[in-house]
Amino acid sequence: MHYLTFTFIARAFMMSGRAVCYARPVQQSTRASIYNRSRMIKHRPIILSSMTLYWVLSGCSLQSTRTVAAPEPEQAPQPEIRIQTPARPFPTETLYSLLTAEIAGSRAQYDLALSNYAQQARETRDPQIAERATLIARYMNNHATALEMVKIWVDAAPHNEEALANASMAYMQTGQLRDAFDFSRRLLDEGGEPLFQNIAANAASLGEDARAALLKDFVNLLQTHPEDEQLLVGTGILLQQQGKYQEAMDITHQALKVHPRSIPAAILEANLLHQLKRDQEALTKMAALLEFYPDNTSLRQQYARILAHHNIEEAQAQFTILTKQLSNNGDMLLALGIIALERKDLETARGTFEQLLDRDMHISTAHYYLGRMAEARRDYPEAIIHYLQVENGNDFLSATISLLNIFIRQEDFLSAQQHMNRVRLRFPDQSEALYVLHGQALIRHKHLAEADSVLSEGLATFTSSTRLLFARAMLNNQRQQLAAAERDLRSILKLQPENVEALNSLGYILADRTQRFSEARLLLEKALQIRPDDAAILDSMGWLHYRTGNYTEALSYLRSAYTTAPNPEIAAHLGETLWILGDKEEAQRIWREGSQLSPTDPTLLETLNRLKVKL
Repeated sequence: MHYLTFTFIARAFMMSGRAVCYARPVQQSTRASIYNRSRMIKHRPIILSSMTLYWVLSGCSLQSTRTVAAPEPEQAPQPEIRIQTPARPFPTETLYSLLTAEIAGSRAQYDLALSNYAQQARETRDPQIAERATLIARYMNNHATALEMVKIWVDAAPHNEEALANASMAYMQTGQLRDAFDFSRRLLDEGGEPLFQNIAANAASLGEDARAALLKDFVNLLQTHPEDEQLLVGTGILLQQQGKYQEAMDITHQALKVHPRSIPAAILEANLLHQLKRDQEALTKMAALLEFYPDNTSLRQQYARILAHHNIEEAQAQFTILTKQLSNNGDMLLALGIIALERKDLETARGTFEQLLDRDMHISTAHYYLGRMAEARRDYPEAIIHYLQVENGNDFLSATISLLNIFIRQEDFLSAQQHMNRVRLRFPDQSEALYVLHGQALIRHKHLAEADSVLSEGLATFTSSTRLLFARAMLNNQRQQLAAAERDLRSILKLQPENVEALNSLGYILADRTQRFSEARLLLEKALQIRPDDAAILDSMGWLHYRTGNYTEALSYLRSAYTTAPNPEIAAHLGETLWILGDKEEAQRIWREGSQLSPTDPTLLETLNRLKVKL
């Protein structure tokens, strides 16, 4: 249990000339533990010491100033109790507010504890109260209050290393990295360990100009502290974020020259070698370092991640070691499960994901992968159970699509509808997109009538949804209902006259399915004015020229489209134009390329069948 420093509470009992007793702390361990060897400041839980209440609330109203020996137990001696007059007494209101805060903390009522401490820190400007408020705020991840409290603390104790370290951390956590840097610089001047490396790592989210200004601060300070490990590594990280890999490597080598066994510098070097496509060098160096530091988990994690690009079996072995070294780390278990799944080591993967569920770690992700594994072995009931337990997050959309596909594959349209209704109720702001998703899934499985019903239902609610109108237009085009497709596309253009997708789609439909070539040309010319290098529009214009017999013009547009974005539909059109122009060898080469891209593309297959061509 952390020893509660309560001098400032006890001295509050000096009211109206009364003496006060307080215990002299046996060990000020909290000062030493404010940040560990990786420079990350530790959170301290709020624990009310029973000794605190004993000394504060019992027999401490003595009027004399003599030293009193505390009653000694049979084996463990009690700390010396001294009665003295505090230098600056607190008023009654402050006393009871602080006691209330401590009692609230002991009962896990952290909001009340923080509120009282913060208020008293503002009123008294006392450094110890501000310290306590800062640590409670950090424990609760209340970064704004932590920053406000640490400002009071560092103003009252400007040379206190713990205050400076907390100030640097608070500014870093609120994204004010140059201020965080300044407090770490002051901490360095006081002989403490700064947070330069962490500050640099957090700069990845900054804009380029802000990161450049921070890098300038680092470089300037390096002139007076050229051998500081944190400063060297932090500078290398910032250069890496700027894409200046060789400069970052130079500064990293400088750090390793001064600190040959620096793990942060070694990890940075490995990252840079990976980015410079020199993975084998990185792996060799890290393997050698792991022989010296086999228990360094940060080093092993980076080694395992780079291995995953080259030797997935060895990467799995490293993540297995990490799960033992970091037995309570869910991230390592998750990485092991994903690697094992990729290797098709299904037994390990399944066991690992189930461990995550047993430990209440990465629950949604574990259910998602277990659902995927069940779906792969066609155990649809189990897959459904897992997918239904995936909560909102990175895997939610994929789980929703997978679940929808299972229902549709089984032609259980009612369950699919009920599932999507539940999702729309949970996420009403995504309702329009979910209708589109549902309709496209039905189209993908060739259930076109059901897709029309879903999209039309969505349009009944979202009458001006261009996404739903476009999806239904493409569906109607697929169903050969050209008038309905044109009606939906015209509705989009009425809402958004420069909607390029609608302009191109309607222009292509008119060119391909009708003789209304003049209308098609106007639509496609307008689309090209907006996006002159769009491969899809170039293909549509080329096909219009082909349909009107302008084969030379068609060839120019279609070659440009295919060069910009090779795909089987453009290959079908380009090949047919070459075939008509007599270049049958080149046509077959283009068709073969298109077939390799997608052997089942309907446009390409229809073209080859119509022209009676076998590749």
